[in-house]
This record gives sequence, C-alpha cells and structure tokens, in this order.
Amino acid sequence: MSALLLSNLGVVCPSCDFLNVVGATTCMACNAPITDTAAAKAVPKTQTPPPAEASVPPNAKRPLEEPAPMPRAATPPPQPKAATAPAKPAGPFPSSQTPPPQAQGAAGPKFGLSVLAGPARGQRFRLGNNGAQLGRSKGVILFPDDPFISPLHATFSVKDGKLTVRDDNSTSGVFVNVQGQEPLAPNSYFCAGIRLMRYIGPLDAAPPFQVGKLTVYGAPVPANTTYYALEEVLLGSRPGRVVVSAGPNLSVGQGKCDFSFPDDEALAPRHAEISVAPGNATLRDHSGGLGTFIRVVGERTLKAGDKLRVGQQTLQVEAL
Repeated sequence: MSALLLSNLGVVCPSCDFLNVVGATTCMACNAPITDTAAAKAVPKTQTPPPAEASVPPNAKRPLEEPAPMPRAATPPPQPKAATAPAKPAGPFPSSQTPPPQAQGAAGPKFGLSVLAGPARGQRFRLGNNGAQLGRSKGVILFPDDPFISPLHATFSVKDGKLTVRDDNSTSGVFVNVQGQEPLAPNSYFCAGIRLMRYIGPLDAAPPFQVGKLTVYGAPVPANTTYYALEEVLLGSRPGRVVVSAGPNLSVGQGKCDFSFPDDEALAPRHAEISVAPGNATLRDHSGGLGTFIRVVGERTLKAGDKLRVGQQTLQVEAL
C-alpha cells in the first residue's frame, strides 16, 4: 500500500517538512529516510505524473486500470424534417389501404355564379362538384321573390371539368349571351335590352290560285320572293309588333332599325342583327358589351365569363 501511495503522491519529509517528488525514499533536503508514516502527510500531486511505467518499481504489481471511455461524438442540433412524398407501395400490387378522399382523383375546376343585375344583385353562389339546381322553390340556388322563375327552373351540371346548363321546361326560359354570332332556327327567342323577340322565320308561300275555289283576299306577293318575320313578344307571352321583310337583314336597336325602341336605354343604336338566307339565319351581337341573349334549347356548355338571364336576374359564370 505504501508503494502505491508513494508512486502516485508527493510526500513531506517528517524531519524538515520538505515536499519530495513522487517515489522518493530519502528526503532531497536533509537525506532523512522517508517511512510509511510519512505517507500520511502526503499531499495531492499538482503536476502531471510521468507515465506509470517509469514510476512503478520493478517488483510492484501493476494496478488494474479501467479502459478509458471512448470520446462521444458531438450530437448535431435537430433539423426540421423536409416534406417528403408518401412512399408508393412496393411491387406491382396496389396498396390495400383506402386513400383519403382528397387523393381519389384530381380535383376538377370549381365554378360559381354571381348576380350582376336584378333584385338579387351582388349575391354569389358556389356550385358543388356535381353542379346545382336553380329555381323559385326547388334547388340550391333560390330566387323566391322572382315571379318569372319557375319552381324548378334550370340545372347546372359539372362533368369532366365542364359546366353545362339545362332548361328544365321553365316557362320563361334560360338565356345565354351571344359570343359574336349564333345560328338562329325558326321560332327561336332572344333578348335585346329588356325586349324579348321571336324569330318566326320564312313565311309560307301563298297557295296557288285555283279557279272556282275560295281564296282569302290580300296584297299580292312578288313571285320567287321569300319573306321573313320577326315578332316582339309582350309580357304574358302575347304577340306584339311584327316586321316582315325579304331580307337580307333584320335589325333591332334604339333607332333607324327594323325594330326601333328609342326609349330603351338598355339598347345600343344598332343592338342586334339577323342575317337571313334560304335555309338558315344568323344572329349577330352589335351591342358593344350590353349583350344579346339567346334562349337555351336542351343543354348548353358554359365557360367562365359567360352571362345568363334567368327571370329578372343576370348571372355570370366564374371559375373559382
């Protein structure tokens, strides 16, 4: 035990109190022998001891030493995890888990309707993924105070990213604005300003004169001439004025037209024009943005920016 202490601690001479180096057996100051009693006065060594091989006597047993711990690598600060795409199932077999609802197919375009004019001006409606129904008492989009809208008036449908509108046998109809020009069939309706017009089409030729058969009296019609008729429809679906012309154009506007309405501020000077020809007719919009609206027959495809007239309301299609 003395050898172990002396090999690791400096000792004080019991005779002169001189601090000797590690492992000294005699005092370096007075040459007095240093015994085991002197080890009690040993003070901790303040200097780094030399290697154990040089300080341990040859015959002393080497103490067992624990292996020095391995230095621990510095732990880096936690980093935020980057967003990663969900892993795809391995192999050719699909995953058995049901994907969340938003992952089932890509989301298609969303549509809405905004009221530009009419009693409900300023209202906006969002169409569902499959569309919506419009009416006075049935459907999602309701106008209960509009007397010109039927209980179930129209249906908007969304399929394959396209929006369509269908007239559900309404009394007053659904009208869509004319983009440039539209083909016009006989007995078709269109709106110009606050006027509702009906294109009657070509008039039937007079029956040939037959000797001995009663014929209704009337003005003579030039031979080989076709006449076309355009009628104004009054409130309650009553017939109004009618213009009959051999063509080639029938016009509607505020002034100097076949149908002139000087007091209608919703009309342009030459608002709309019908170009007639044997077998077909074309409706053209010349309103400069005021709009000419043709009645929907069956189903019609719509796009963002299209305008519709339903009852007293003017709607516009929006892409959300």
